[in-house]
Amino acid sequence: MMTKFYNAAKEAAAGVADDDKDALNNNDEMKEVATTFLSLVCPELIEVLNQHDDGISASDRLVKVGRNIVATLRYGSYKDESVASMDQSLETLASECTALAKLLGSNNNDSSKCKVPKVRFGKTELQMPILTMGCMRFQQTWNRGGRTVDNIDQVDADCQDNLVHILKHAIHCGVTHIENAKAYGCSEIQMGAALKTLFESGQAKREDLIIQTKGGISSNMTPQGLKDQVQESLTKLQLDYVDLFSLHGMNDEDHYKWVFDNGEKDNLIDAIAELKAEGKIRHLGFSTHAAGPVISKFLNTDAFAYVNMHYHFEGSYTASGDGMYGGNLENVRLCHEKDMGLFIISPFDKGGRLYAPSNKLRSLTLPEFEPITYGSIWLWQHGQFDAQQAPIHTIVCGAARPSDLDQPVLASLLLSNPETAKKRAIVSARLEAAMNEALGEEWVRTWHVGLPNCTDSKYGTQHGNLVWLNNVIKAFGLVDFGKDRYGPWESFLSKWDDTKTKEENIKAMGPGWSWMAGCGVDPTTDYSVDLVNCPEENRERLKEALLFTYQMCSKAASDSANPSTILPTEYETAYDMRPWTAFPERS
Repeated sequence: MMTKFYNAAKEAAAGVADDDKDALNNNDEMKEVATTFLSLVCPELIEVLNQHDDGISASDRLVKVGRNIVATLRYGSYKDESVASMDQSLETLASECTALAKLLGSNNNDSSKCKVPKVRFGKTELQMPILTMGCMRFQQTWNRGGRTVDNIDQVDADCQDNLVHILKHAIHCGVTHIENAKAYGCSEIQMGAALKTLFESGQAKREDLIIQTKGGISSNMTPQGLKDQVQESLTKLQLDYVDLFSLHGMNDEDHYKWVFDNGEKDNLIDAIAELKAEGKIRHLGFSTHAAGPVISKFLNTDAFAYVNMHYHFEGSYTASGDGMYGGNLENVRLCHEKDMGLFIISPFDKGGRLYAPSNKLRSLTLPEFEPITYGSIWLWQHGQFDAQQAPIHTIVCGAARPSDLDQPVLASLLLSNPETAKKRAIVSARLEAAMNEALGEEWVRTWHVGLPNCTDSKYGTQHGNLVWLNNVIKAFGLVDFGKDRYGPWESFLSKWDDTKTKEENIKAMGPGWSWMAGCGVDPTTDYSVDLVNCPEENRERLKEALLFTYQMCSKAASDSANPSTILPTEYETAYDMRPWTAFPERS
């Protein structure tokens, strides 16, 4: 039996102790593992990285390869997997490395085979790359307390150099859609300076890029205020216009009112025609973390050409539990019906923390794909398997470093291979089987029926999202993902005042409520009153699901001495594809 890749991995990782849990965080050790492995199975990548003009990114790529190898061997040993099975998973890694060497070694005169494909972006008629470069992970600071950046001179040179390298790599790969926002700290300032560098050097042309930014709204904003905000973004970006402008975070009924039905105040939508006439924006859209029905309401205005929305193979983030299908599928289909461009937010973070997946999720997507690859392909091929053939046009990668773009770019290049759809179907069936085995087919079909989210809960409890987390933890082991999601709900619950009405409580929570609305679980509360519209046979199990999510995800239940919170190995994180702390997380 040929076990070339397994043998290379074992040789490469021979010096890494099996019981050293910190080994994956030792970047130097992971680079040594990767270098040995690649010298045996893909020496061309070592050659390309040695010649690369960005030494930090070359190092990052080796760290990621090393972490993948060690994670595969360790979990394979724990599960007593066959050598042949581990060899298949490692062959997938080796194939990615070969493709990466070709991608990095290609030049801009090469054929389009190394470029991300493009599709029509709905009624905008733009030719949109199916992968977008997001701009909320590379900036120096969020400008939300602590360090503040008001101009490019206040940005550290290494931070700005990193952005320029990200942008150059994105353009090299055909990722020519750049998505920013006023709310992303100093991101617009830094992007404006980076674009100027590339334009002046001839490494990019404005007309070859699709640039998007987003701006938030408030109760006291006027149409002129919205226009001023757009101009402020253009000034920071050093541009005359943006191709796409989004109203940022259209998350609740108040936002709808301010835009379309503001009574004696002028509607904010009135500013858009003027901005278009002045040539400052070309197409209007909105981004949203809203519940499903609120998103539908915005879509049905027919005022927008596109939308930024959550929808992923394991759920719909804040809309999980909503609608006929327990998420945003109805809204995906509504976008198709209205010929709107559809942009998927955060497939690798809010879509399951795929850059740091659980051992169980990774074991379910391998050997065909790593989780990031599967999550990407599932979205891009959505129109092939959806009953109404509703397509996804583009998905975003919020790149903190150039190498963050590698795996989704390589995933996009697999779409031309007919075998990719077959492999995607195999993994999808495996994930479905895991869900059914963990939860039961009837529960998978009905768990969300009649289940309220915070708007209709007496206690402001985000039931749909909470039960969804129960499901994906039990089926896919996504505990760390669940903890990330649960944090805001736990914070809101701690501030909830039972002497106030629900409306008074929500108002007191401030604007953060609309982004991650709802309260977590109070284990002393009987939620029966919230579950009266759920199938009777589900009600007790729903209460158990709420308690399970609380036990797995809340800080209050995180004491390792509590047997219910000791994680099985399947639930532990397999690897983390972030070689170092991103700049905005340092400030």
